[in-house]
Amino acid sequence: MKKKLLAALLASALAAGLLPTSACAASDYTTANATLISLTDSTATAKGKYTGYEIDGTDVSITAAGTYVFSGDCDNGSITVKKGVTGVTIVLNGLTLTNDDSAAITLNKTAEASLIAAAGTTNTVADTEGSNDENAAVKVKSGASLSIGGTGTLTVDGNAKNGIKGAADAVITVAEVKLNINAADDGLSCDDELNITGGTLSITAGGDAVKASPDTGDTENPDTTSLGNVTISGGTLTLNATEDGIQADGDLTISGGTFHVKTNGGHTTALTDDSASCKGFKAGGALTVTGGTLTVDSADDALHAGTDVTISGGTLTLATGDDGVHADNDLVIGTKGASSTSTPRINITASYEGLEGTTVTVYSGDIDVAASDDGVNAANSTLGERSDKYAINIAGGDLYIDAGSDGLDSNNDINITGGKVEVYGADAMMDAAIDYDGTFTLSGGTLFGAGMEPSAGTQAYIAVGETSPSGGGMGSGPNGQGGGQGMTPPGDANGSADGNRPTPPNFSGNTSTDGTFTPPTKPSGDKADGNLPNRESALGIKEGSVITVQDSSGKTLCTATALGSMSSVIFSSADIKEGETYTVLVDGTSVGTAEAKLGTTDSSSSMGTFKPGQGGQPNQNGSQATVGSFKDVPQNSWFASAVQYVTSSSLMNGTSTTAFSPSATMSRGMLMTVLARYAGESTEGGTVWYEKGMNWAKNKGISDGSAPNRNITREQLAAMLYRYAGEPDGAADLSAYADAGSVSAYAEKAVQWCVKNGILTGKTSSSLAPKATATRAECAAMLQRFASLTK
Repeated sequence: MKKKLLAALLASALAAGLLPTSACAASDYTTANATLISLTDSTATAKGKYTGYEIDGTDVSITAAGTYVFSGDCDNGSITVKKGVTGVTIVLNGLTLTNDDSAAITLNKTAEASLIAAAGTTNTVADTEGSNDENAAVKVKSGASLSIGGTGTLTVDGNAKNGIKGAADAVITVAEVKLNINAADDGLSCDDELNITGGTLSITAGGDAVKASPDTGDTENPDTTSLGNVTISGGTLTLNATEDGIQADGDLTISGGTFHVKTNGGHTTALTDDSASCKGFKAGGALTVTGGTLTVDSADDALHAGTDVTISGGTLTLATGDDGVHADNDLVIGTKGASSTSTPRINITASYEGLEGTTVTVYSGDIDVAASDDGVNAANSTLGERSDKYAINIAGGDLYIDAGSDGLDSNNDINITGGKVEVYGADAMMDAAIDYDGTFTLSGGTLFGAGMEPSAGTQAYIAVGETSPSGGGMGSGPNGQGGGQGMTPPGDANGSADGNRPTPPNFSGNTSTDGTFTPPTKPSGDKADGNLPNRESALGIKEGSVITVQDSSGKTLCTATALGSMSSVIFSSADIKEGETYTVLVDGTSVGTAEAKLGTTDSSSSMGTFKPGQGGQPNQNGSQATVGSFKDVPQNSWFASAVQYVTSSSLMNGTSTTAFSPSATMSRGMLMTVLARYAGESTEGGTVWYEKGMNWAKNKGISDGSAPNRNITREQLAAMLYRYAGEPDGAADLSAYADAGSVSAYAEKAVQWCVKNGILTGKTSSSLAPKATATRAECAAMLQRFASLTK
């Protein structure tokens, strides 16, 4: 406690300019107020007030408290603060120091010192690539405390490994200083606590730029006491890292500062190693942002926490190759009870999924999300597809979502009680602006979107077009059409929804009658891609269409510009009154009217867990006839026979005893496991559930085994089935599909073969959607068709 208190006091003193040395210009240090030590390539000389030092050639050891001013140029020397020595101030007054065997500056165990870059000076400390002690250019040993400050410039070159490194129970604090770090591995690192209160930091690192990570894996002396915390309250940080920008194995707290973070080349970098971590801000514990300006361009998640993420302030601009903000547990944005729509400000310009957490809660803020997959997703890979812990809660703020798949996607509930939500998603089968598997309760706020209607709540809404209703059709679209989403199933290529599987032609290949095959060469490139196509809207809505909602008097209640095709419009606000009629216009022309109503159907309804247009007539008891115990698989849905096949063949199971979740996504690991089961392999056991299936798929050349937790796309599914079949000859003409050119090169032959044999069909007559996420229903249907060919 004393050590950490002293470090905090030193940092405060540095920041306030109270230490006498930090207020001195380079010429102000004299033998009366300090000891001056000059280094050359061959010698070190000292004179002045303090005598607590020892000199051995060009190696200087500080043995007692005092102020020691270093200058000169030495290509092989060192500065060391001896074990347990406190009250030391090291002033760098135009020093260039390299050590070719170890660290240039070292604080031994339990030592305490401040390191000052004198005003108007430029200083460089470094180790060498061939150093025998491959640790750091500046080393802070166990239990020591180092505070770095001053108004000069300090450059640290960690040529062997790290730039500045603190060991177990060490504390490093950076205040006002211009600090440049270049490191082969981690830039600025401390196992216990790393605090940044100010300064201008520029760090380029082959590993993590800023890091707090206890060495718990040391078999001889595992670190069980260090916290692994990073706290930043000010400063300007420019971080360029091959791995994480800022990593804290414990908690990461940001209350101020300006950040420019780039990891592994930025969000356009395609990661080939699924285990690589190239996140902008990463915490093993909680990640909290209460202020600051964060600009992140990351190959991996922009912000990621192993527990909770809380963002109550600050301005965040995020571009990422994966999730914008990801919490393994709860993601909370804004402050409960706040009415502000400007704090915090979050702009996710590029992402796979924008906001993801087990529970995602928005209280306040101005939030813009662009995502190639889901905009906001309540999910957790550890908990599985279904859990009562999943929820999206929106109580305030201004949320604008542009998503390639679902805009708001909860694997359980959605609750909107306030705020303003404008949400766009894919207008494709089983993907829409609003999607949920539990209950959608609407009790306040303003909502504009499409997809599944609210199933409960106290605020009225209207819906026009091919919606997914909470209970029966509602509203009328053009030409008198009623409700029912009517999304085109992957049935016939002409888009018919009769559910009849086309009769496949014969094919020749390398598969024998007993299902065995000759494995093809190991595949490459079958990576996940969340981009989804838009389909033709029955309402005539396309990109750029202006959508207007008016009441019966002609008063405009809402105006929005569509980002793409929309087959339904759902709108709610305090102005919508239950029982009154409202009109939806597209580019000034009415496309339908609807009577406002409340959500009344709970999640136990068979209509609450699948997209309609696929449902059938009620049975004699008034409920829909379903496949087995699955309430979300009506017997005359297009995927009913496929679900019956995969479940009776023990290839796939339901997500619960009463749900198959046909609209849920399917991961690559799931498909590998299913194919292994189809081949008669046991998939039980393994350190993770998909290990046996993944290893089988890799050994058989069916998949490269990468990204098992990523959603599988239609072209990836086709590729795996094609490889299973032995890559037989047979190609279809895909020219009828406008997006045929978007099929990835690795999957081209596979897609052609699957289309030729009726395994894969278009989502519409002109759209193949090769990179669309495959749902569980689609996977079941393609497996059933594939099985009929290989019998």
